[in-house]
Formats: sequence, structure tokens, C-alpha cells
Amino acid sequence: MTTWLFPLLMAGLVCQPQVAVAVHDDPPPVVAASRSWCGIYPTVLVPWTCDGQVDAQALIRQLEHLLCHRVNGLLILGTLGEGEYVDAAERATVISISVSTAKRQVPVVVGIHTADVNVALEQMKQAKELGADAVLVKYTGCPGTPFCHVLGFYHALSQSNLLPIFIYYYPSQTGLTFSPEEIAALLHLPGVAGIKESILDLRHIERQIALTRDVQPTFLSGTALNLTQFAEIGGHGAMCAEALILPAKTMAAYEAAYELGDRQSARALQKELFLVAPLIQRIPVSPGGARLITMASQDLHLRQRIGPESTSAKLKRALDELGINMLPIVKPPQRQLTPLEKLQVRMLMPRLRRAQ
Repeated sequence: MTTWLFPLLMAGLVCQPQVAVAVHDDPPPVVAASRSWCGIYPTVLVPWTCDGQVDAQALIRQLEHLLCHRVNGLLILGTLGEGEYVDAAERATVISISVSTAKRQVPVVVGIHTADVNVALEQMKQAKELGADAVLVKYTGCPGTPFCHVLGFYHALSQSNLLPIFIYYYPSQTGLTFSPEEIAALLHLPGVAGIKESILDLRHIERQIALTRDVQPTFLSGTALNLTQFAEIGGHGAMCAEALILPAKTMAAYEAAYELGDRQSARALQKELFLVAPLIQRIPVSPGGARLITMASQDLHLRQRIGPESTSAKLKRALDELGINMLPIVKPPQRQLTPLEKLQVRMLMPRLRRAQ
């Protein structure tokens, strides 16, 4: 029996007959091990023209801006990147532009959002053919879906051996909550490079890390607002919107925390990143209020509820104000920017400009 299947069986997480887990004497090549995935991956947004086409020039401007700030990778078509709403042709456009602009300087990770294994495989094939480096896969099945079905879904993707896979764990959006043992089972699958943790529960993540030391996956936070605390439990970076708006500050905080071990400087920089919080949250929040609550809860390793995210419209408006020209349009059926949100962005801009 293969060693990679053993932890799944020991945890009692492989259920039959719903999930047919193949047992091979020689597992497929583990494509995840060939690259270091640590670092900061900004959440790239998809700009749209007035007639609903991908705005290629605005996308290139955004990507070049991020690359100039030495980010470690690019996340495209994530949740804020509207990956759930684009069609196949639009996906191809975004991936092609991102890959050609990155020029192999940094890895390009493509978001996939589905519970249909055939759709996921087709999107993985497309991403590979267009030159992407990895995929970030969010299972979007019904809340209450048995974990063995989720495991079977990711197992089928891992067996394809197409691209390295990141698990996208976002329970507040999907309604699917897994134990550390269940997530460890996913991370033991061949070809799984790591996980994006869209939770603020450091004890849960610390347990995942402890259960996967034998395979050493990459753990990336879904926010840079807990960057130093995430580093202290053994995390490796973030895939986040903070790096989109404040790339220089986010990279400086990452380097201080993860590379230099300068906790004091890293925490000071991390606190400045809370300026981005009002652009992400749907419910109005002040940078100071968000900083007070999040820093305290993460320092104490208390679980913090993640509120509903806004659409990317506020982020697009902020980028436009910062000189990366794009329209604040989001793809229907998402809600467009409201007058109140326009005012919120306008009031925040002086502080964001000073923080660049």
C-alpha cells in the first residue's frame, strides 16, 4: 500500500463505496515538491470595460505594478478575482495575459471554484496549457456534504497530475467546515502543494501543521492582517488583497517577519495594512477598529469570525484612484459599487496614498 494513503486510512476518512480511492504500488509523481511556494501572492482583480469585456490593458497595468514591488507570486481568478463568474473564454484571456506579463518571474496560481470534478479538470487542463504554475481549488458543494465526497473530489484532481494544487479552505463562504484531521488528509494527497487558509483560527491551523510535518505542505493565510502571528505558528505567507493595494508595505512586513525575524518591525508594518480592511469587508469597519480586534484575537489565538466580504468594486475604485486606471465594474450578478461605498473609498484614499 502506498505511504501517501496511509494517513487517510488511519484517520478513517476514506469512505467506500462513495469514493473510489485507487491504491497504486507506485504513486504518480508529486508535482508539488519542485518549487518553493512561500511568500506573498496578491489577489489580482479582473478589470472590465463598459461593454463587459476583459480590459486587457488595465490588467497588464495592475500586474506590472505588482511585479515591480517584487511580490512572490500572483493569484488570479480567486474569490475577489471573480473566478466564480467568468466564462471559459474570459478565463483564458486572464490566464494568458497574466502568464505573458509575469514572464516566469513568479508563479501564477489560478483559482477554480466548483464541486464538479469534470469542470475542475477542464479548468486545470486549460490553466496548464496556457502556462500557469498551479491551481487554487475551492470545493463549492452544498453545506453538509460528507467529507468523503470532498476527499474524492480532490483525490481525482490529484490523480490527474496536471498542476500542483492548493486547497482553498473558506468555510464562511462555502458553508463547509472540516476538522484539522480532515484537512490533513487532503494535504497528504499527491500533488497537493499547500492550502490557502481563509479562517482566523490559529489553533486549528497549528494542528493542521502538526499533522502534516511528514509532507510539509505550504500554508498561506488568506489575509496579511495576521501575518506575524501566522509566521509564529509555522505558516509560510499569504494570498491576500492587502498586497494588491499596499504591495510595498505587505512585502516589507513579510520580509521582516519571515526572512529577517524582526518581529517588532513586522508588527508595525502589519498594523498599517489594516487601512485595506474597509475595502474588503461588506459591513462598514474602521481601520482602527479592525486592527484592535484582529491583533488582540490573533495574539491570543482566539477564533475570530470572518464577516461577509465585499465585491471587488471598492478595491477597483481604490486602484483607479492610485493611478492603476480601471473601472469599478464587477461582473453580474454581483452588486455594483454604491454611492456610500464610493464615499468610503474617497475618504480612505488620502491615508492609502501616504501609505504607498
